[in-house]
Parts: sequence; C-alpha cells; structure tokens
Amino acid sequence: MKPEKSKEKVFSRHLTGKAASEHLANFNKLLADLMGSSEGKPEVLDDTAVIEISEANFPALISASILGELGAEVIKVEPPDGDPARKVTQYGVNVDGIGIPFMMESRNKQHITLDLKTEKGIENLKKLITKADIVIDGMKPGFLDSLGVGYRQCVEQKLSLVYLAIPPYGHFTAKGKACANIPDTDLTAQSESAYPFLTGNPQAPEPYNYPVKAGVWVASYMSGVLAVSGALTALLYKRKTGEGQMVDIASYDALTSWMGYSTIWGVNFRKPRMRVGNMDWNTFPYGYYEAKDGFVTIAAGADQDFRGFLKIFKRWDLENDWRFVFDRITDDLDKVKVLESEFKKEIMKNTRKEIVQKTIALSQKAAKDRLRGQGFPIAVETLSPREVLNEEHWKVRKSFLDVDAGGTKVKMPAPTPKLSATPLRLKRIECALGAHNKQVFTKYGLNE
Repeated sequence: MKPEKSKEKVFSRHLTGKAASEHLANFNKLLADLMGSSEGKPEVLDDTAVIEISEANFPALISASILGELGAEVIKVEPPDGDPARKVTQYGVNVDGIGIPFMMESRNKQHITLDLKTEKGIENLKKLITKADIVIDGMKPGFLDSLGVGYRQCVEQKLSLVYLAIPPYGHFTAKGKACANIPDTDLTAQSESAYPFLTGNPQAPEPYNYPVKAGVWVASYMSGVLAVSGALTALLYKRKTGEGQMVDIASYDALTSWMGYSTIWGVNFRKPRMRVGNMDWNTFPYGYYEAKDGFVTIAAGADQDFRGFLKIFKRWDLENDWRFVFDRITDDLDKVKVLESEFKKEIMKNTRKEIVQKTIALSQKAAKDRLRGQGFPIAVETLSPREVLNEEHWKVRKSFLDVDAGGTKVKMPAPTPKLSATPLRLKRIECALGAHNKQVFTKYGLNE
C-alpha cells in the first residue's frame, strides 16, 4: 500500500480549489528563485558611486552599507587615525581590533584615509566627489561646507549630485545650528522622539514606571533606512531629469515618523497615549505571555480572532463581557487586566508549541470559511537570539551568512529584502584602516 502524499498546508480558501497545485508550484518556483544563487544576476546600483564621509555617525554607516548591498561602489573616507566608531563594541569584543558594529556596517565598502586638516586631503576629497553619484555627509553640520565641499559648493561643480546629510537635528532651523556640535547617539535620538515614554511596564508604581529605551539602536537603523529611501528617490529623480538634490535626515525625528499616530494622538483626540507595555492600544490579546516552557506571542486583531482563542481555550464564558474590540481596548488598564489574568491562566496550561499548533489547526479550518467567522488567531513562539539562529525557517531563507572578515569567519545577518531579479549581496568585509588606499587613489587619480 502506497503511503498517502502529504498535502500542502494552506491558510487561504483561494488555495483550496483545483488550481491550488498550480498556484503553489508557481509560488515555490518564485521562492526557489528568491533563495537561490545571485550568480549572473545584475546589481541595481552597479553604476553608482557613493562617497561616505562620516565620524561616529552610525546612521551614515548603516545607509552606506545598504547602498553597498544594492551594488553601489561605496568608498568610506576616514581620518588618518580612523573613524572613532571603530572602537564602539559590546563587552569589548572585537575582530582584529575592530568593533563588531563597525565591522558589520563595513559591508562591501572600500576604506581610505584622507587628512581633511590638509590642503592635499581636501583636494583629494574634491576629486572623489566629482566622480560620485551620492555623497553621504555624516559630519557635523557645516563642517564640509567650511572646507569648500559642502552641498552648496558641490552642486555648483556637479548639478546631478545627490547629497545625503544625516546629523542629529538636521542642517536647518535655529536648533539645528545651535546643536551642530552635539554628536549623534541612538539613546538621545529616542529621547528626542518621546519613544521611551511609550515603552516599559505600565503597571509598575512610582518611581519605577520610568522611560525605557527600545532595543539596540532602533533610531540609528530607522534613520539609516529612511536615508536610503530618500537617496534612492533622489537618484530616481536624477535619472529622469539629470538633476540631483540635497536629502536632509535628522536622526532625532526619523524615529518620530515611524511611530505612527502615537505622538500626535493626544493633540488630535484630546487624550494622551499612555504607556501600555506588552499590551496594545487597540485590541486584546496582543502581546507576550508566559507558557509552560517559555514565552509565546499572541495576536488577535479582530473580534472573530479573539473568539478563535476562546474556542481554543474553551472559555466561551468570557464572551458575554468581552464580545467586541471596543471592550478590549486598553484605555482602562485595570479593566483589561481582568481579562488578561484569565488568558494567562489558560496559556500557562500549554507549552509554546501546543499553543502554536492549536492556532494553526484552527486557522486551516477557518481558511475554508467564506465568512471568516471562525477567525484567524495568531500565535508564535517568542524566540531568544540563540533560537533564532537555530530556526530552520531562517536557514532556508539564508537569513544569516558566514562571512570572511579579514581572515576571521563571522556570522552576519544577510541582506534584506530578497529580490528575485536584482538580489542584494554581501560580497566582502575588508575594513582595515586605509585597506583600499592604493587601489582607490590609483583609480581616481588622487594625490598620494
């Protein structure tokens, strides 16, 4: 007797008909293309030269790295004694004297040294800029301008130049001028955006309900991503019109723009947003909860999704008091904590995998329901960094790569997003001080 062929698990009723096999085959072919080799595929910015001039400015380092993954030739300019960012690292861990963050943000770059305190160094920088498509200014506002290589001088020599500036407060306004000498840090960028007042434990009494910073350098990475978005938009405009422009990013307001309605809620609706911790402003359940063997993340975005959890936990007794989403919003924390305590009891009866499997089983049945009445509750395991590295799904997606960094093998996050036709690449990490002086000086005719 032949073993039964296992069916694909699908979570949409549109993939349950006769055409499901064809749809899935096409989808699997696309996945194979996305996860396959980049050999022979073009790089979308392979005709673009980027000059990064920055000191102790991680948003600038990050944006230049992303442009390098897109195929641009990125030349990182440092002073003779190196960018101070080289020394930043956690717990003193380094690779050949280079901090892990700087090494990670040296993807695909060429590193050269120029002494901008000398006429020769400034002249060499001017030569480089005349060959560049994008200049990233990660110095103090006005510093490059004082050397004669700021935006207003460069654009006179090259109308098509895209000039990306990333200081903490931007290059304009009175505060930008007054704070020009204040260095960039992720912590202060978070504080200027009010982000820490939205994080932390809402149930802690005074004085323990203090602001809590979010993650590792969230403001720096958000600033870097927004900077790349601005640079690519300006590059697209340049290719249409032949004209470049200045792109001004203030790392202190970049995080604010990613906070959505959180900042402006109080102004528009006359009710300030309070700290909600692991809850959510709009619905419940939506947070991290403790199971038998660790934490699980649970999300129910709609009423039917909430009822799906009631079905899984066999707690229909809760529906009478919590039928609709407006009963579960967290404007009244004390009220929602009553419901949360009941959910916590049920979650603690299960392991993480049991909860995940129960939601998957319910969702597969719900996919066949045209009215979506059974809901689509979501539960995933809340993973530790070590579990992420061992997760089979991320191995299939090749989300982490083993890279040679100057003779030392290091594990690095792979470039994202995945593109099927013009994939991003992590080609090299070679960031010794002045490692590419000879080849860059020769190629661009710089004065040794």
